[in-house]
Amino acid sequence: MVYDYYNNHQELARPFSPESEMSIELESGSREESPDSDPGENEDIKIDFQVTEMPPRFAVPITDIRVTEGSDAVFECVVTGTPVPVVQWFKGGMCVTPGTGKYVVSQKEGLHSLKVQTVGPSDSGLYGCQAMNRLGEAMCKGSLVVVAHKEKQGNGKKK
Repeated sequence: MVYDYYNNHQELARPFSPESEMSIELESGSREESPDSDPGENEDIKIDFQVTEMPPRFAVPITDIRVTEGSDAVFECVVTGTPVPVVQWFKGGMCVTPGTGKYVVSQKEGLHSLKVQTVGPSDSGLYGCQAMNRLGEAMCKGSLVVVAHKEKQGNGKKK
């Protein structure tokens, strides 16, 4: 998310995250004149603030994956938000259940992953990640394409 700020009438673009603290200088529209002040000069006001709450968003969404049958597929994404969002994974609209031996879900400092173990043709499809906190929710999706093993070719010799 990018917010536009202005300083001395020049636009500034700055990425915004819940961990950031910012200083913004605003030009005052009116002020008291003193005898030694320049009437054309504006006085700057400085405001410091810190973001305490932010709805979830995907700083890095999941991407489409193409893997060979029998290998593992891993979807990864980076989620931000304050309070920390709750993340759920889906396959074709159904909630993925970790602990079944098929899926492994992990999370570390905003990096979330879903590992689909030993993929087969039935694992192909659309996967989604949903992040929720009390301020809102965000969703991203990616497809998994499972490619069949190529059959072993003969040794090339004719009989």
